[in-house]
Amino acid sequence: MAEKEKTKESFKESQLSEQELKDFKFVQTRIQELQTFRTQEHYGVYLEKIWADADRDYTPHRLKSRGRKVLVEDETKGWRGTSSIVELGATDWQSDIAQPNPYVKIQTALAILVDQNPSGVFTAASKKYQATTELIKQLYQRSWDVAKSKQQLKLFVFNLAKYGFACGRTYPLRIARKVKQLVEYNSENPDKSVYEDKEYVEYNDVMRENFDPRNAWIDDMAKPNNSFSVRDWAWRKIYSMDSAEEEFGAWPNWKFIQPGGITTETITATAQPGDKKYQETKLVEVYFYENRLKDLFIVIANGVPLIIAPLPISDSKGGKKLSLWQSYWNLRHAESPYGIGMYEAMRFDNAILDRIRNMTIDQLTLSIYKMGFYQGTQALTETGDIKIRPGFLKQTLDPKNINWLEIKGPGAEAWKGLEEFRNDLNESSGITPQLSGIVEGKTAFEIAQAKEAALKRLKIPLENITDALNNEAYITISLIQLLYSIPETYKISDPALIEAYLNEIQSDPELYERTETTDEFGQPQSEFTAKVFPEFPINLEEDEKGNLIETEQTRFFRIKPSGLNWEGIVNVKAQSILTPSKQVDKALDLEMYNMLIPLLGNPPEIYSKVAKALVKLYDKDPRDILPDMWLQDQAQLQQQAIQNQPLIVPQGQGNGQAPLSAGPQAQKLVSATQPPVSPQGLVGKFTSGIGRLFR
Repeated sequence: MAEKEKTKESFKESQLSEQELKDFKFVQTRIQELQTFRTQEHYGVYLEKIWADADRDYTPHRLKSRGRKVLVEDETKGWRGTSSIVELGATDWQSDIAQPNPYVKIQTALAILVDQNPSGVFTAASKKYQATTELIKQLYQRSWDVAKSKQQLKLFVFNLAKYGFACGRTYPLRIARKVKQLVEYNSENPDKSVYEDKEYVEYNDVMRENFDPRNAWIDDMAKPNNSFSVRDWAWRKIYSMDSAEEEFGAWPNWKFIQPGGITTETITATAQPGDKKYQETKLVEVYFYENRLKDLFIVIANGVPLIIAPLPISDSKGGKKLSLWQSYWNLRHAESPYGIGMYEAMRFDNAILDRIRNMTIDQLTLSIYKMGFYQGTQALTETGDIKIRPGFLKQTLDPKNINWLEIKGPGAEAWKGLEEFRNDLNESSGITPQLSGIVEGKTAFEIAQAKEAALKRLKIPLENITDALNNEAYITISLIQLLYSIPETYKISDPALIEAYLNEIQSDPELYERTETTDEFGQPQSEFTAKVFPEFPINLEEDEKGNLIETEQTRFFRIKPSGLNWEGIVNVKAQSILTPSKQVDKALDLEMYNMLIPLLGNPPEIYSKVAKALVKLYDKDPRDILPDMWLQDQAQLQQQAIQNQPLIVPQGQGNGQAPLSAGPQAQKLVSATQPPVSPQGLVGKFTSGIGRLFR
C-alpha cells in the first residue's frame, strides 16, 4: 500500500479547464470567507465561543473542572444533587456542584418536540395536479420511513435547542457494492462451488443528514427563515483514507489524493505530503460546496477538486435547489440566521443558581459540622488569619475552654431564593414544569389545556422547525420526481414475452421502447426494451373522477414519470411531530363527537359548513369523520334539497329503482357511480404485475 501511495501523481491546476480553474479558485476563496465570517463578532457575541460553552455546560461536570468535560460517576463527585462528601479538616471542602439544567431542559424540549415523522397538507397548484396530490404526499411520508429520518430530525432539533442554529441536508444516496453470489453449490467439494459477481444495492433513495453546526457554513447574507436568501453553503467531513477511497475512489481525480491528511479550519491545507504530521494523521478532509445562483457543485479533498459539476437537484420547472434546510431556535436579529438557543438564554441564570445553591449547601454544612476554638500556644497561621473549615478546631490560650463557632443554617429566604432562581430558569429556557410532566388538572381536558398553555413558550421554535421541514419537503419532492422517474430497463427478444408484456401494460408508450435498427448485413431489425419503474406499497385507490384518494388497503404500484408530475404548496403540520398523548386525544375526540353528533341529525345543506369547521378545529380531516353526503359542495347540497333526492344513487343497490327525478344533473351523477376504474389505471395504468416477467 505504501509503495502504491508513493507513486501517486501530483495534482496540477493546469489539468483543469479555464472555467474549472476559475470555479475552483472561487470556491476556495468563498469557503474561507464563510469560515472567517463565523469566527467574527456577530451582533455582540462570538457564536462558536457560545457553542463551545454550550458543549461544556451541557455535559454533567463539577464547577472546579469547568472548562473540560468530566463525566461524573457517583455521588462523591457531586452528581446526586447533594454536596460532595465532606472530609473533616480538609482545606478544600466547599460544594462545587454544577446542576445539569442545560441537559435536563434540552432533553425535555427534544422529547416534547420530536416523536413522529412529519406529515403535512399538500395543496395542488392547479386542477391538473389534483389527481396525483395524494400520491406525492404518501411518497413523501414513505421517504421518511425508508430513510429512518426521525433520528436525524431529533439531532436537528437537539442542535437547534442547544446552539440556536441547526442545518440538515436532503440528497439522493445510492449504496452499492460487489458481492459473490452462489449460483452452483458443490456438496462434495464446497471450494469448487460456483459464484457470480453481482452488484448488491443496499440503498437507493432519498436520504437526510444532520450536521454539526461547526462543520457547516451558510451564506453570510442569509436571512432568518428565508430559503431564497441563501445563495450558497459549504460543509466539511473527515474520512479515513480507506473510507474516503471507498466513497470517492471511482472519481477520476482520486488518483491525485495523497495518502493521509491533516484537518484544518480553512480550505487551504497547511501540511505537505512529506511532513511527518501529515503522514501520521492519514485523514482526508473533504469540503462540499453548493451555489444556487452559479449552478455549481464542487467537492474538494485535501486541496484536490474531485468534481466540478452543476447542482444535481432541480424543481419541476428546472430551477436549481440547494440540498440545505436550516433554522434557528429564537430570533437573534432580523438580519441573522443564527438564533439564540436554550443554553444561551439560560446560561447566566444557571450560573447564579449554581452559586447560590452551592453557597446554601456550604452554609448547611457549617451549621452541622461546627468549627471551634480552644486555648493554646500554637499560632493560628503565619499571618494570623482564620480559615473557616467544618469540623476543625483552632488552638486558644485555655485548652479547657472550647468555644464553637455558631453558624445558622440556611433560612427560609435561602430556599425561597433558590426556588425563585429555578422559576427564572424555567422562564428563560421556556421549559416549564407542565412541559416536564408536572401538570395540575383533574381531567384529561384540563391537562390538555395546561400543556397547551405551556407549549406557547415553544410556539416560535416549533414554527421555525416546521418552516425548515416545509423547505425540506420541496427538496424531497424534487428528488422523488427525479429518482422515481428512472426505470430499470430489460431487453426482450422473445416475441411471446413481448406480446405478454404489451398486453399487461396495455401498450402504454411510457413503459417500453421499440428501436428500429439494422444488423451487420443491413437487414432491418427491431430492439424491444421494457421500462420497469420503482414499485411501492401505497394506501391509494382511484375514485370515479380519476383522482387518487387514501384508502386503508395497501396496494403495490409501479409509478410512471407522468404520475409524479405535481406542483403545489406543502404545509407541514407542527402537531404531526409532537409527542402524542392517548389520554388527551381520547378526551378531545369525545368532546368533538359530543358536539358533532347533534349536528348530524340536521339537514346537511344547513349544517355541513359548521360540521366541517368543527372537525378541522380539532385537527381532523373531515373526510375521515363526516359522512360522504356532508362532504359535498354547499351548492350541490342545496340543489339536492330542492330536488329532494339523494346526491348519488348507486346502480344495483337499494331497491334497484332509478331516482324519482331524472333531470340532466341527476343523470350525470348517477353515471358517475359506475364501478370505478381499477387502481391499475393510475395515470395511464400502473403495471403492478409486470415484475414477475423478469424475476
